[in-house]
Amino acid sequence: MKKYVLLFVSLTTLFIVVAFVVKSKYYYYPYPNFIEYFLLFVLFVITLGALVRKSGLDSKTKMLIGFSSMIILLTAINLLNVAFQWHPLTLNPPFSNSQSFEVAHEPYPWQSASPKDYGYGDELTGYLGQLDKWQRLRGLLVVMDHKLIVERYFSGSTKYSAFNVHSITKSITAALVGLAIQHDYIKSENELILPFFPEYQQTASEDYKEALTIKHLLSMRGGWMGGDGNQTVEACIVNERLHVKPDTEFKYFTGSQNVLSGVLTRATNQSTKAFADQFLFKPLGIQNGFWRKDDGYYCGGDESYYTARDLARFGELFLNQGNVDGKQLLDSAWVKDTFTSYTDKSKEFRSLECYDEVGYGLCWWILETREHHTVYAARGKGGQHIILIPDKGIVAVIIQEWNPFKMNRAMENKLLGDLLRIL
Repeated sequence: MKKYVLLFVSLTTLFIVVAFVVKSKYYYYPYPNFIEYFLLFVLFVITLGALVRKSGLDSKTKMLIGFSSMIILLTAINLLNVAFQWHPLTLNPPFSNSQSFEVAHEPYPWQSASPKDYGYGDELTGYLGQLDKWQRLRGLLVVMDHKLIVERYFSGSTKYSAFNVHSITKSITAALVGLAIQHDYIKSENELILPFFPEYQQTASEDYKEALTIKHLLSMRGGWMGGDGNQTVEACIVNERLHVKPDTEFKYFTGSQNVLSGVLTRATNQSTKAFADQFLFKPLGIQNGFWRKDDGYYCGGDESYYTARDLARFGELFLNQGNVDGKQLLDSAWVKDTFTSYTDKSKEFRSLECYDEVGYGLCWWILETREHHTVYAARGKGGQHIILIPDKGIVAVIIQEWNPFKMNRAMENKLLGDLLRIL
């Protein structure tokens, strides 16, 4: 018996360490809760193997040891998850129909209206009828004139389902920077980055970082050498290098917004999430479902969860030039700067069937549709979109499941292009 107990204690301890490393360092891949399910499966297989193998220990005891190890493993991982805020505890399992979780709060209470009230007829109806072809689609919302004219959910998702919106987090972080400037926590977007982190100034890599400003990070013109990942504040300042002077070129780099979250925390003397709750979420009447922390800061460029209804409300803030219910929540000048392109051409810009990437503002994409309309988009990995169509007064929210096995890029781009054309 001692041999089996020692074996499963050793395996359980090893698996807890493996889960800790994976969840701490490799969380930006699909399915952040995959590792615990995988390790539980491995323990289950080992338990079955122990049952088949002949020994002096009876099967009931072997099962007790094996299943106790599985319970201890899952409990330990969940406790670590609570402590380190890796992902929502109730996140649906990997490869389920919808990797989301249901929030306890009531999402923003939009008034509903018929698309026909706004001149949309059979073409939109026909389009909505073929959305079953869009296999990864989980939510589609269209808001016009502060009315919800389209709200569709798929594969078990509901208005209470909160999804990881990935890089839409960047657009939220940028709005928070604007609010921090507006409320005098930060002097301007031209402030230098390094003075916010004096403890790193002596160890910062010797390149162009002394010239790096908040605006350079907002516009993805920091000059970073490394590839896009989810680098922490310390990693960006101490380890990552700039290979050109800031404002020389566009390079998409998620670490920039993680640094901005650190700036917000230092400047406001509170966490990025606490500042967002006070100055953005509560005034909008929305809530964050979950927000991951990494290295002591909330992730500024990824890993936050929202319902589709709450995302639409955030998009409406920018559609209305920062005005909410007759009050100027966000300075209209900041919104104008947000939608100003600071990069008109880049080898990183893509041309898709549904639109061309023609510019990048302050953490918002500037797109041109096939019908030559300019639209603005906050976008996230896996196909999350908040799309603003200013000349029609429209906010569209698209939520997709990040499932590489169901991805049909050509079909998805076609259906997205058809939606933009119809709207």
